[in-house]
Amino acid sequence: MIRKTVFILLLVSGWLSAQSVSGFVRENATGEPLFYVNVFLKNTHLGGATNQDGYYVIPKVPPGTYEIAVSIIGYKMELRTITLSAGENLRLDFRLNMEAVEGQTINVTATREKFRQMVEPSQITLDVREINVAPAFIEADVFRTIQMLPGVQTLNDFSSALYVRGSTPDQNLIMLDGITVYNPYHIGGVFSTFNTDAIKEADFHAGGFPARYGGRMGAILNIINREGNTEEFTGKANISLISSKGMIEGPLPKWKNIKGSWMLAGRRTYFDKVADFFWFFIKPAIAKSDPYLSEDEIPDHIFPYYFYDLEGKVNLDIGDDHRVTLSSFYGDDVLYFENQYRDEWSDDEEAMEDDYNFSGMFDWRWGNRTNSLTWRWIINPNLIAKTFVADSRFRFWMDMDEHDWGMYIYDGDTTVFDEGYYMDIFDIVHDRTLETELVWLPNESHTVTGGFQRKYVDFDLGMKFKYENLDTSITDIPLDITDKTVENAVFLQDKWKIGQRFSIQYGLRTTHYSLHDSLYFDPRIGFKYMLTDDLSIKVNWGRFHQFLTIANPQDENFRFIDIWMGIPEDYPASMAEHTIIGLEYLSPNDILFRLEGYYKDFDNLITLRQASLFTEDEGQLLFDPFNEFWETKAYAWGLEFLAKKTTGRVQGWIGYTYAHTERKTELHGWYVPKYDRTHTLNMVADWQWTDITHVSMAISSSSGNPYTPIMGRYQQYHEDHYMGIDWWGVEKYLVGEKNGERYPAYFRWDISFIRRKPTKYGHREWYFQIINATNHMNPLLYIYQQKYNHKEQRTEGVERMALPMFPFLPTFGVRFEF
Repeated sequence: MIRKTVFILLLVSGWLSAQSVSGFVRENATGEPLFYVNVFLKNTHLGGATNQDGYYVIPKVPPGTYEIAVSIIGYKMELRTITLSAGENLRLDFRLNMEAVEGQTINVTATREKFRQMVEPSQITLDVREINVAPAFIEADVFRTIQMLPGVQTLNDFSSALYVRGSTPDQNLIMLDGITVYNPYHIGGVFSTFNTDAIKEADFHAGGFPARYGGRMGAILNIINREGNTEEFTGKANISLISSKGMIEGPLPKWKNIKGSWMLAGRRTYFDKVADFFWFFIKPAIAKSDPYLSEDEIPDHIFPYYFYDLEGKVNLDIGDDHRVTLSSFYGDDVLYFENQYRDEWSDDEEAMEDDYNFSGMFDWRWGNRTNSLTWRWIINPNLIAKTFVADSRFRFWMDMDEHDWGMYIYDGDTTVFDEGYYMDIFDIVHDRTLETELVWLPNESHTVTGGFQRKYVDFDLGMKFKYENLDTSITDIPLDITDKTVENAVFLQDKWKIGQRFSIQYGLRTTHYSLHDSLYFDPRIGFKYMLTDDLSIKVNWGRFHQFLTIANPQDENFRFIDIWMGIPEDYPASMAEHTIIGLEYLSPNDILFRLEGYYKDFDNLITLRQASLFTEDEGQLLFDPFNEFWETKAYAWGLEFLAKKTTGRVQGWIGYTYAHTERKTELHGWYVPKYDRTHTLNMVADWQWTDITHVSMAISSSSGNPYTPIMGRYQQYHEDHYMGIDWWGVEKYLVGEKNGERYPAYFRWDISFIRRKPTKYGHREWYFQIINATNHMNPLLYIYQQKYNHKEQRTEGVERMALPMFPFLPTFGVRFEF
């Protein structure tokens, strides 16, 4: 059936593509593709714009002689004269050179062409410059920059996770060059996984995304890496307070009709090495200060944590019509330490000897590995096929070992002991995806996109305990959850331009989920009407299903890892419906103004019950981390405003969000979740003070996050024969309404100074940043403790103290380009 469909499309598109002009537009200096470049035939109405691959096509061009123009702000316009014969398809590629305007190289932008072409709402693209200039914690981070956009909320300063329009981070589809990344964070969410030196741009959809994206119901973020310089070997390096990173790229040797490029980037933190350097001198002094403490008993590492990531990309152009791309990523967070010592002594008066040996090891690793192979085939100018094979794995593994051995000799009696305690905890998600996409451009009015996707996901979650001594060995596996899911999806979409002012985009995605053995239908439709040449109105509605979830506590403050699992067969797939309406205005000086209102309705959500980790069954104390799920409903609505300027000496954006989110469970009824913020105002600005100096700032102000107040505490006693005691007490708190109060309003002002100068081999750039320049106190959480009146020697209830987020924090670093 697929072969027949492709054959029919080949015949039809071949007939319709007669007399077409097509090709690629790239930057001359690097060979990187240029998006949304305007390509048109002068003195006619015929033209087109390049896509994300830099490809354009002008179909159904009558035979004749024309002057073709290629234009985008920031580059010199290219003009060529062409002659097209009857039945001829002309392939014409362009390489554009950057040009200076008013003595200053301005930022590359295709805002106006994109404004005309895009039907999807709530979409924004950030290039690497916008990501790098926004002040960030220690170093530039794409997630931190996206958190400054309207509609995106954050949990706290220590989290880079994205809460988009009432959705949780697990409801976002995060991709690197189209590959799903399941845990895109380092240091428990403080940094994102993505190295900004390797990024070309970030394509972000806050809602209403097209039919080719499925399996998520929140938002879409596709990080697009650089393709690699096709002209010369270049590179970048960045040294900050806690890490170093670098990127190199260059052309591949040309062989026959094959040419290409490559890119390699890496990053590693080194705070563990700096801490070990100082600890080397401090450790002997600590041991000397305590006569009962030897150096062997003191750990060798004071901060045994680091993270690293390595990524690469290779592109091969085989002739004019085929491209093969290999993309890989590997990264891990590592917390590892080990300690061992021996204690040997004797006492003649007691006639006692002791030989005690100890070794301990703690190895905790979590991270991602992705590999993909993409084949793009230009079947003819109007039909493009892209086949994509990807392998993505997220791994969380904790290994703890303790071994004690030795002997005791007392009054001639010898006791030998040898025992070990071992524990493994792991969570592995393995995703293998095959996807084929066809883009058909029959004429200037229609763009038809269709394809299929097959996704295999293996989930392996487990816990294993082992105890050994000289006489016995005991193994216990209290947790062993393995699951395999298969998602088969077919999608079809058409963007239809009806006249000069009205466009409609409609599509359908159908998915079969193996655990449910049923079909899910996700229709999506959007309208765009140009009220004037600079003002448009958009309306969008869509349904989105999700077939996997996380088993994380709902009220966590720190998100170290996500524990993924497929939607169980006895629960329906989670579902959300998006309704969006908005106005967009592009001013004559290319400032984009956007006003959008949205409503999202969630159904069939599941929330982990936050109960005790241990349950008792027939006198046995069992480990049970997943105490079932609450069936959950939710809705979210809001109003957003964005003003974004991408040209000139002053660039940046202002975003305001008014939002409201509520969730409902059987236990709590309707309540606002922890990430809900009613008002959020973000401002990001970059001022090119001089030709070599930039001053940037970011201001974020919002309502405080909700929290559940603690009213008091009490002791609860239980009878427990399993623990070997008759009664034991547990201290518990009396709490108020679920998330019934809010922390004080949040405010943070960050400032960055960047100075860029040419060097003999390229450019050097140093930067100095101040995080929370006003040292505003933003509470992370409240710590409760018993209030004690020392004068009267009695307790007087409970008092609380605020644990703050980021304080006033200066950072600096250096970047090099060669």
